Amino acid sequence: MRIREVIGRVIGGALSPLVLGGSFLRAARLFHPDGVVYCAGVKALAVEGEVGALAQRLAGPALVRLSGGMWRWRGGKGERRPDVLGISMRFRASEEITPLVSPGDQDLLFVSARRFALLPVALFTTNRRDFLANDYYAQLPFDVAGFGRAEFRLIPMRAATVGQNRRERLECAAAAGLALLRLEVRRRGLRKRWMAVADVVLYEAVDVDQKALHFSPFHAGRGIVPRGLLQATRRPTYAAGYLGRLLARTRGRGAARGARRAGGAGGARGQ
Repeated sequence: MRIREVIGRVIGGALSPLVLGGSFLRAARLFHPDGVVYCAGVKALAVEGEVGALAQRLAGPALVRLSGGMWRWRGGKGERRPDVLGISMRFRASEEITPLVSPGDQDLLFVSARRFALLPVALFTTNRRDFLANDYYAQLPFDVAGFGRAEFRLIPMRAATVGQNRRERLECAAAAGLALLRLEVRRRGLRKRWMAVADVVLYEAVDVDQKALHFSPFHAGRGIVPRGLLQATRRPTYAAGYLGRLLARTRGRGAARGARRAGGAGGARGQ
């Protein structure tokens, strides 16, 4: 492990209690708390060379979560506040709809900001009312098997859709076969060109336990491995956020059981 990644893990470990506590109190992800999950198909575009090999590895079924960055959904009220949008994508070996990660699964996480440092600007430049009206970037570097150090982005088809909010617009686009995201890769460096890898087609929304659905860039079963200091901070913080959600769920179940017992005891006394 590189020294910068060791430092990153130390920083992430120091931040983890804050992430765990925030996720526990929110009973959801600290960031991207509410989202909608779609089943999808990944269709390779590149067929030759290094990009073609990557495209073939990623082709097949996928699970995609689209979310707001900071605010709870609350019937669409979060759309009225400055925010970024996110897309979490899991490339899967099976078409089974499950929150559980399997060996060989690959996660990639994207946000509607070109760079990490530009997140404050993206709060005001992101089109919060339409998932398909923004470009999304993985932002940080990866080592890709057979390709080298790389960056990824998603470019949606700008479909003209109708709906009262971004979820309805996305549902409309999916029903019309227009909910399409193009995955692109480029070698690390500002002057390197983006190359098309695959099209990701969203089919329909699925009912899946989102609290148990744990996306992490370290689910790297297709050979896309996060690298660098900032990437390394994510391993402990993502694990802490997941643990906070599980603890909140346990607390909620305990409170529900306590309420049922209290209600039963009250009924027995009433008899």
